[in-house]
Amino acid sequence: MACFWEGIRSSLSKDDKNKLGITDNTIPNLIKTLKNNNTLDIKVLWQNKPLTKKALDENFTHIRDYPIDSYRNGYLCSTCDPFLILLCNTLNVNIKHEYLGNIILYSIDSVNTYIFKSNRGHFTYHTKM
Repeated sequence: MACFWEGIRSSLSKDDKNKLGITDNTIPNLIKTLKNNNTLDIKVLWQNKPLTKKALDENFTHIRDYPIDSYRNGYLCSTCDPFLILLCNTLNVNIKHEYLGNIILYSIDSVNTYIFKSNRGHFTYHTKM
């Protein structure tokens, strides 16, 4: 049920955890840490296009209002997901999300890319490039 968060957690290197300030490797702590890093100052391109102010505002609100304990009920990752955008921005990494054969790109000026794969019911971390 927590495959989105497990995928994110398994993608994080020791350096990533240090950069985020994660000391407790639990899913609730991961979510809390991401919420603490929430910002409107996003430099990420989605599908090679900048996010609109409305999208930035909605993403910020989504992360701010996300109830930490709801991870047990699953997480519906969107095609322009606020948490993936925040992760890309905070860690300064590109993210390639392969959803049912479609490629969704979250990009920032980085040489590192994290690859995630998902279908209608499961999300996994695949690899780093």
